[in-house]
Amino acid sequence: MPLGWEARIVRRAQSAPYLHVASFALHADSGQFGASVTSRMGPDGAFAALVEYLVDDHIRPDSGLFAARHWQRRLRIGEFGHDRLQVMRSGHLGAQRFFTASGRPFCLYAVVSPARRRPAQLIGELSAVLATVRFDA
Repeated sequence: MPLGWEARIVRRAQSAPYLHVASFALHADSGQFGASVTSRMGPDGAFAALVEYLVDDHIRPDSGLFAARHWQRRLRIGEFGHDRLQVMRSGHLGAQRFFTASGRPFCLYAVVSPARRRPAQLIGELSAVLATVRFDA
């Protein structure tokens, strides 16, 4: 993990685990998609939530939203936009991907807040951190 980055895996009884990574300090109980964390994200911050979904009658690996069958580690600037945020915040850009990895359904939600640094630089750094993620069966 690069200097200054934090990561946390959260496991709750009623949900599948999820991972948060950020270029700033994380805090407990930030919600699956990090709404409270991103509200505190300063200029030039980067955040990602990798959320696993529990399989049921409506959520199935390899189908629907989760039809993509591989984990693309590299985020692209064209995936980010103001209209892709869970919670609209001035200066933030968001992206989301749904996919299946190791037979399990996931959503990757990422947010950057470019100010002095270019969005592509923040997205590249976030991609480098996400490239270290491995999925076990």
